[in-house]
Amino acid sequence: MSRTTRVRRTLAPLLLAAGLAHAGPPAAYPEIDDATATYRLAVVELEAQGELPRFAHCNSPDVLCMDPAPTWFRARVLDTLHGPSLPPRIHGATTSHYGPMQMASPQYGKPRLMLLKSDGDRHVMLRYANGFLAEDRDGFLHLVLVNPRPVGWLPCGAMALKEAIHDAALARASRIPLEHYEQFHATDDGAAYALRGRYAYPTHSIPMAKLAAWLANQRDLPANLQCPPQASP
Repeated sequence: MSRTTRVRRTLAPLLLAAGLAHAGPPAAYPEIDDATATYRLAVVELEAQGELPRFAHCNSPDVLCMDPAPTWFRARVLDTLHGPSLPPRIHGATTSHYGPMQMASPQYGKPRLMLLKSDGDRHVMLRYANGFLAEDRDGFLHLVLVNPRPVGWLPCGAMALKEAIHDAALARASRIPLEHYEQFHATDDGAAYALRGRYAYPTHSIPMAKLAAWLANQRDLPANLQCPPQASP
């Protein structure tokens, strides 16, 4: 069984012990050189997050910054699917128009897939480049597709890996209340859901086992893994 595809709850004590010696959060938003950066696609669980100092240019009276201050986060690494392996626990940073990331979700649970830019010691999650994962009945993880558009922070071919959701446990883990669906998804994303009773059920997912195997066989992926908008199917 591939270690990249299943929740590894039995590793929690070891990961905790290994992570205790890790350095604290960054003092400022990391500036990582794109020319030398490496990119890692990892399955993580967020443990903590907080605010970093504002970007210096936002302090100018002539500049209006629409974003709040950048965010630092601490994550427990369950696995690295692509790129150099990450340590058991990392600190990173990201930016968002909405502030801190959602720590947990009653719909999808805590594990999430995350795209990170790294210089080896410092890590930046690309803007919004993460998605909640859900477990099927055998404990394998899936990226649930919450709208019909390609996932722009994954390689272009990744959407061809999607599968219809038939597993009952996965369906339960990924469903959302009907009122949430009507408020946030009905207009643009309705094609990605099936409505049954009081819930909306996503219809497709990308299994992490399938994604990990596919990534291992790719030789021409872009350095940052992302699918350019004009190349999206």
